[in-house]
Amino acid sequence: MQMSFELSAAIALTLAASMVRAESPAVYDVWIRNGTVVDGTGNARTQADVLVSGDQIVLVGPVDAGKIKAKRMVDARGKWVVPGFIDTHAHGDATEQSFVSFLAQGITTVVLGQDGGSMSYPGDDKLPLSTGMSLIDQRGSEVNVATLTGHGTLRDLAGIGNAPVPTAGQLQAMKDRLLADMQSGSFGLSFGLEYAPGRYSQIAEQKALGDLVGQHGGIVMSHLRSEDFDKIGGAIDELLQIDAHVHVSHLKIVAGQRAAEADAVLGQLERARAQGKWVTADVYPYLASASSLHFLYPEWAKGREAYEVAVKQRRAELEAHLRKRVEERNGAQAILFVGGPHAGKRLSEVAAELKKPYEKVMIDDIGYGGPAQAHFLMADAVQDRFIYADQVMICTDGAPGSGHPRSAGSFIKILEEFVGPAPKMSLERAVYKMSGLPAQTLGLDRGVLAAGQKADLLILDPDNLHSRASWTESTLRPSGVDAIYVNGRLAYERGEPAGKFGRMLKRTQQ
Repeated sequence: MQMSFELSAAIALTLAASMVRAESPAVYDVWIRNGTVVDGTGNARTQADVLVSGDQIVLVGPVDAGKIKAKRMVDARGKWVVPGFIDTHAHGDATEQSFVSFLAQGITTVVLGQDGGSMSYPGDDKLPLSTGMSLIDQRGSEVNVATLTGHGTLRDLAGIGNAPVPTAGQLQAMKDRLLADMQSGSFGLSFGLEYAPGRYSQIAEQKALGDLVGQHGGIVMSHLRSEDFDKIGGAIDELLQIDAHVHVSHLKIVAGQRAAEADAVLGQLERARAQGKWVTADVYPYLASASSLHFLYPEWAKGREAYEVAVKQRRAELEAHLRKRVEERNGAQAILFVGGPHAGKRLSEVAAELKKPYEKVMIDDIGYGGPAQAHFLMADAVQDRFIYADQVMICTDGAPGSGHPRSAGSFIKILEEFVGPAPKMSLERAVYKMSGLPAQTLGLDRGVLAAGQKADLLILDPDNLHSRASWTESTLRPSGVDAIYVNGRLAYERGEPAGKFGRMLKRTQQ
């Protein structure tokens, strides 16, 4: 049986069209060409292209240009192509505050719910954490958000307050809320043991909650009970009693001066690892913390009411205590006011201007807590050791509008000062500490440039990388950050944000 001319012609045209389709170039959303890829694993950099479809990386390596097309093509010759950075310790309300200062330094994911306080969001704090997560999904964010559950928040919700020991019912209420949060996607638990109400808790309570997190594959991050040079060892021992993956937040030694002090702490963590414990930490690259005068007050004058009573009834004793604590923490010159009427001045300078001892200035002229301050408590010899150490990643400990330059500069500062003209570590190691290591720590499908990973990535100009934020201009954006992609979307280019493409990240259930 013979075909009609029309039918045979139609078949021929169909075959020809299918051959054209088969030979047509594949079309991707983003094609980054000719860049120096540092993939976040610690492996050596390579010259490679990166292809992105939707929110995923589909290829890192050589491509046949004749078989590739892309909606957006970027020539990254002479530039670094690296994974988006993961800030393992940050603060703020991602449902209402802008995280552009974080995004601008290459951070594409932040971990909130730190220091014992669950993630903040508008509304009744008795609502479940899942409510805040849903708000972020609805409103979007410049960065991806992961969160922990705050121990202090659990205490408050259970009605424990500052009591040292919860009742059996209160402890069970905390455990129930913690487990519900983890089932909603919380990555674990945070302690703030230098703050109320966490400071009043005892190890039995901490273990009951922390061990529960460990049983469900989560992480326990802790602002230690003390970071003072003579107490930090005991504070780490307290954390190591918990049977879970434990993590030391913003590792530092207050008033530590010698590298040997850092080595002692790192040795303590390494011995725990050798015994089979999963122990990690993070650190920020500044020698001052954002703080207040609360850290200087004695136990009997921590709260405002108790402080006011102490001023009236135990003034001489309070003054003596304040002088002792200030001297232990590098002296009055180590306290810089970054807010209030004395902004830009050290406590020592204010005392000299007012012509009276600084402890009297603290009581009479500064007042309870005082305005925002920076306390210069750390030394390069100690902190450099922590920044370089194994299993220690980089964080900001910052918040939007905090007044501390770490909120706008931490990650680029690492690249500028530790990988710069006088390198203290390799580029590959630095990028691993800022992306691959935190991704591995939290179990995220990002932080590494590889096929199948989420497309959070940066294009950096190594010749122009500068962290410009300072104490007087704490929000200045860094230079040298050419482009940032969040979940495959161009989120930042030429110094300006381009949209909110971050997501609420949730822990995979175990």
